[in-house]
This record gives sequence, C-alpha cells and structure tokens, in this order.
Amino acid sequence: MADEIVYIIENQIATLTVNRPEARNALNWAAQEQFAEWVTAVSQNPHIRVLIITGAGRQAFIAGGDLKELSGHPEPKAGARLNQTMRDALQQLTELPIPTIAAINGDAFGGGCEILTACDLRIAAHHARFSFAQVKNALTTGWGGTARLVRLLGQSRALELLLTARLLTAVEAQQIGLVHRVVEDGEDWDTAVTTWAHELCQLPGPTLAALKQLTYAAAHLPLAETNRLETELFVHLWSHPDHLEAMAAFVEKRAPVFKA
Repeated sequence: MADEIVYIIENQIATLTVNRPEARNALNWAAQEQFAEWVTAVSQNPHIRVLIITGAGRQAFIAGGDLKELSGHPEPKAGARLNQTMRDALQQLTELPIPTIAAINGDAFGGGCEILTACDLRIAAHHARFSFAQVKNALTTGWGGTARLVRLLGQSRALELLLTARLLTAVEAQQIGLVHRVVEDGEDWDTAVTTWAHELCQLPGPTLAALKQLTYAAAHLPLAETNRLETELFVHLWSHPDHLEAMAAFVEKRAPVFKA
C-alpha cells in the first residue's frame, strides 16, 4: 500500500503531501500517525528551511478526519485518540522555527481548515473552497483550530464561521485574512508555491525564527513582556553574522548572501 503521506526534501524545502485523493485526502488513523511522525522529523532536521503542507491532486487539500473509518469507532477513546494525535502534531507544527506554507490545492473542510490555521502562510488555488464544517457533524473543532482561528480572525469572525459552517471561496477567504495569496486558474500552481518557498529560503533563517517567536508571543503575552522579548531577540541578532552581512551588503551596494 502506498504511503498515506508523501514526504520529500528538495533544495532545503520539505513538502508533506497527504496522499489519499480517492478519499479527498481525508486523514485515516494511519495518515494521522504518519503526519505526526513527519512533522517531528522536520523539527529534528536543521537543514530544512521551509515546510510546505499540501494534498494530492487538485480536488481537495485535506477533508479532515476520514469519516468512513471513524464512523465505526463511537467509543470515547477513539475520540480521544483522534483529538490527541493531530492536536499535538499541529501544536508542534506551529512551534517549528522555520516558515510553514499551507499550499491549499483544493477544498479544505473541517479538520483541513484546522491544519491550514496551524501554518504560518497560506496560498490557495482559485477553485479551493473552505468550511469549518465540524458543527455539521455535531462536533467542535478537535485539533486546536478554534484558538488559532480566533487569533487569526478575531472572535466575531471566528464565531460566524464555526457556528454556520459557511462555505467560503478562495477569494472570500483571502478577503477575511484566512488566506494570504490566491493563484488564478491561468497561473502555474506548482511554480507559485515553490517560488514563495524559494523566496523565503533566501532570507536569514535565524531572523525568520525570531520573528515567528515574537509574533506568536505577541498574540498572548502582555505588551511589556512582548517588548522585553523583542529587545532580547533584537540585541541577540545585532551581532549575528547575517546582520553583519546585511550591513556590509548595504554599504557595498550589493545583495546580501545569507548563510544556510
């Protein structure tokens, strides 16, 4: 049987692809466990500069949990397993010190929307649709999606999406801030995604990590603590070789070359 998750590394860019197009890339037990294992692998590989998460094909990004498999497990321990495996994997995903990109190649429903909220940057194909559809299955979010959605969009917008399961187009998702970029039908999808990833690879890794840490901290820390963290990170980076290279490049009127 083919791997439920396909994982490759090329030019310091890792791509994790949910490989179940026949099931709209829904995550069965095996796929959930493989997803978690590969996120851990990324966290342990210092050579990776960017992680892309996507789905196989062009129909669906990720359709959440595999309801056909999960419907046969009504026992509470199955719900606990479903909650814990992906909740912990997505928490680890948000804590990676590298930029993560959700490449939303098709529809993202339910848990698929929770996964994309755990990524730093989100790019969507024009035909993609979005729905926090958990309420239609008489469930709340289970993978940390509510807290992340509130931080991304605010309480009022998050409530509307969660309570109504409203279907959003890619353009609507971009308008409310759920998606950063939309790739039009005439554009090359793979090129758009990899170009963004390569652009990030050219930037100084330690600085990207510091900015991620600071930005996520600012969402929940008091202002004074956020400012203290900012000072700590700024002073640390001031004498870093990447900053010295940036200053030298400015004086010499050339593009900086940062170390991998």
